[in-house]
Amino acid sequence: IEPTNSVRYYAPRLYSSQHRAVTASDYEAIIPSVYPNIESVSAYGGEELDPPQYGRVYIAAKPKNGSFLSNFTKKEILASLKSYSVAGIVPTFVDLKFIYVEVDSYIYYNPNFAGDPDTVKSSVVNSLTQFASGTELNKFGGRFKYSKIVSMVDNVNNSITSNITNVRIRRNLLAKVNQFTQYELCFLNSFYCNETNYNIKSTGFGVRGISGTCYFTDEKIDHKKGKLFLFQILTDDTINVLDNNFGTVDYEKGEIIIDTVNITSTTLNNNIIEVQAVPDSNDVLARNELYLQFAVNKSNFYMRRDSISSGENTSGTRFNIQSSYQTGGSKVRGTAIISNSSGRSTSAPTLPVATTSTSSTSSTSSTQTGTPTSSSY
Repeated sequence: IEPTNSVRYYAPRLYSSQHRAVTASDYEAIIPSVYPNIESVSAYGGEELDPPQYGRVYIAAKPKNGSFLSNFTKKEILASLKSYSVAGIVPTFVDLKFIYVEVDSYIYYNPNFAGDPDTVKSSVVNSLTQFASGTELNKFGGRFKYSKIVSMVDNVNNSITSNITNVRIRRNLLAKVNQFTQYELCFLNSFYCNETNYNIKSTGFGVRGISGTCYFTDEKIDHKKGKLFLFQILTDDTINVLDNNFGTVDYEKGEIIIDTVNITSTTLNNNIIEVQAVPDSNDVLARNELYLQFAVNKSNFYMRRDSISSGENTSGTRFNIQSSYQTGGSKVRGTAIISNSSGRSTSAPTLPVATTSTSSTSSTSSTQTGTPTSSSY
């Protein structure tokens, strides 16, 4: 039985389409009627892409019992759409791509009204986990509404007086291990780039011809563009820059392009490299084929005593103020892995220095065999 909210959403759209697939919205309305096992669907015209693909409609769909449609199911749906489509428009399926929202929340509480602060923290996590599993977020076109999350945290327990919550976004890059590949990672949300470096952070991975664990981050050129550089961690304060031209970043579009590289391993399972950034807006939107998920399990929650509300320090002279902006911190995502290097090292620079290792991705790429591939995520 189709849920009531699904009927309310699709029925007027199906009626307005008049059973003809002319616009992208028409496809969104018709597809659930020809294949009822659809949980969420997104369609957009090729003219919206860069570069434009005129005459095409791109469709991303999530089934109710999984994350991806099989190739057989896609062919069946496309065959069913032929009776609705008009001449000159070619529908094409693309797989959904997940965009994850994570938070660092600093929760101030009045100890006079809270027993164990860990219990209050657990209540916050449980409340947000329940919200994250709902249909408001888990869908195409889903929007992470910052004000709603902040208000929800405040209202979990009457001992909570306020919270400072910072937002970050994450995409998972699936590395094509032992293949020379160029990668494109689209967030479709503008990046906040206040810092000169380390606005973009990755988990660790191995690169052909380089010993040890590598990471990449950005060097800001201006408020719209930046470039990526590849580096290793030598000490807490020292890095070794391996390649100053590892790729590019478009802060305005929310797009990361990694130049051709042969990745040999990843520190995370299943050949995954997690890449994070700070969104320019705390309201995060899932556009096109992006499917929004609130990753509460990878968020951080810190309990802080509100010494003013409790009466311990009414003057506020000892109040622990938390910045509303994400500055500094680790150079990488996750736990930094120290690498030994025989090359010349550099103290963590404000700007990346010239390549300090003879084993750069540029030199390994020049000896590659076969044709490099390209992957878009």
